[in-house]
Amino acid sequence: MYNVKLIYFKESGKYYSSGSYETNCEHMFEIFAEVKDKVHNGELPGLMKGSKHYHVLIADSNHPQFYPGLIPLTKE
Repeated sequence: MYNVKLIYFKESGKYYSSGSYETNCEHMFEIFAEVKDKVHNGELPGLMKGSKHYHVLIADSNHPQFYPGLIPLTKE
């Protein structure tokens, strides 16, 4: 199991908050897809349920293949 740290930024790019969760994903592309689903469903760790209007930086993980990634804010 791997811990994934997420950092949230407002639309302006200003830092907002952070959160983390545990995953069993074996590949980084799976973690990115998992985070995109969390954004779409408004289930971001460390934020109120329904919150999804943030840029999300996948900032840290103990995953052996880790590299950072940005999930940009999408307008619905």
